[in-house]
Amino acid sequence: MRTHSVAGIRTNLFIIGIASLLVLFCGAGMASSFPFRAISPGDPLPPLTFKRISDGSTLSLTSLRGNPVAVVFWGADIDVKKERSLKTMLEAEQMLPFLEERGVRVLLVNAQGDDIDVIREVAGGLGGKLPVYLDENRKAYSDLGIFVVPSVILVDREGKVAAGLGFSHDFSERLQGEVQIMLGEKSREQVEQELRPGMVEKSAEEKQSARHLNMALVMMKRGQIESAVNELQKALEIEPGMAEAHGQLGCLYLEQGRLEEAKKALDRSYDLDPEYLPANICDARIMAAEGQMNEAIGDLQALLFRNARNPELHYALGGLYEQQEKFAEAAEAYRKAFELVARQVEFE
Repeated sequence: MRTHSVAGIRTNLFIIGIASLLVLFCGAGMASSFPFRAISPGDPLPPLTFKRISDGSTLSLTSLRGNPVAVVFWGADIDVKKERSLKTMLEAEQMLPFLEERGVRVLLVNAQGDDIDVIREVAGGLGGKLPVYLDENRKAYSDLGIFVVPSVILVDREGKVAAGLGFSHDFSERLQGEVQIMLGEKSREQVEQELRPGMVEKSAEEKQSARHLNMALVMMKRGQIESAVNELQKALEIEPGMAEAHGQLGCLYLEQGRLEEAKKALDRSYDLDPEYLPANICDARIMAAEGQMNEAIGDLQALLFRNARNPELHYALGGLYEQQEKFAEAAEAYRKAFELVARQVEFE
């Protein structure tokens, strides 16, 4: 068996890492919106049983066979999740007339085993129109492979998974569209067209903010971080709802060690577009910086499940492995990042 010294591995990591850095921050890959990694659309739903918070009664999802079901999985272990979970559940309540008209049962399930007082606090912020349940043994969390919270899974009348949704600013519209697709009321093409109507000519302000964003990306490639920050700030002054600018700004703040500012910028990016991949990568890096290394690695691995050909993800994962002194895993992740970059360069 060939052996390598730690110094030799570090040298190789440095060489590969420099090459991989050429693409760091230079792409805007999109993660899949399907927030479950252990199950796919069309699969039968595993047998799951939940305990109702109000009276302790249990409900098996198999007993609902014959009715379409929407299950909202939520958590409140940190403030951001609590806020997004409450917002998602309130929107589900507001959609009840639409859902009940189509016979869709709706369940709210705490999937993370939060403290009962926290669960009751969040439930108290709702209108009381939907039942709140607890996944006591976190079976749904493991059997479905939940890696986005809050998230929603749609189950058709035959008990098969029809769709899955994560938190987003257009959650209501997306959920309505997926329900209509599940029930055969509309095709996916029709729903996509409604969600993304034809391109409209951008305003002069939007074009100017886009120019600032593009200039920031150029500055990043040149290593001119302060100039890039300034360009992103200018972009956001013109267009505050630009998810990419918030995400890239959060990543740059992270590079500068400005963690609190980075978290605020990344949270804003997530609110605007939860699938913006660079922001998700930097969010995992912040978790690692705050001591949640295993959770950060888990998040990156979950993102890789749907973005296996993204070099930024492999590079970031390699960095976390290197911090843990897992040099073999780090070298493999860096090698994969380098190969993907090389292929992109060759293709271009």
